[in-house]
Amino acid sequence: MTSERGVTYLMVMVAIVLMGISMTVVSKQWTVTAKRDKEAELQFRGTRIKNAIEAYAADYQVRKATRPNIYPLKLEQLTEKPKRYLQVAYKDPITGHDFDLIKVGAEIRGVKSRSKDKPLNKVAFKDAATYNAIRFEVKPAAAQPCLPGAASVNPLNPLGSAPCPPPGAVSSPAPPPPSS
Repeated sequence: MTSERGVTYLMVMVAIVLMGISMTVVSKQWTVTAKRDKEAELQFRGTRIKNAIEAYAADYQVRKATRPNIYPLKLEQLTEKPKRYLQVAYKDPITGHDFDLIKVGAEIRGVKSRSKDKPLNKVAFKDAATYNAIRFEVKPAAAQPCLPGAASVNPLNPLGSAPCPPPGAVSSPAPPPPSS
């Protein structure tokens, strides 16, 4: 009878150890899954804010009578009427706090996370050592690619690229032929 109690006690202890190990494995998988979800949300929110800033700037020519700046001075400007570019000023999903703003002067050109953690997704966040290195930023007009057939100035999109030079046009003088 005493030996049966000892075996039962031993089996209960083994079961508790196995449950502990399985709970550890499950919690690690849950942590990775939660981090991947936050990364996907960071990508979504950052891209939405960047696109909203681009739309806000592109709309400047139409609204410059009521707006003194091309780019927003605060994210909340993107959510205000008469034209809402965002439904809500998003928070950083990694930290749960406000995004770190990327500014040129007082104007907001983009956002980035404040987190110093390392991202798991190396495909979407290539070359980023930390979340803080991932920037969702509007490119200046000079950095946008040349689009063939584009109008020289689009009043609805002043940030649009300049027209491409005609095919075969030389942008710099050709070097002189080698002398023999």
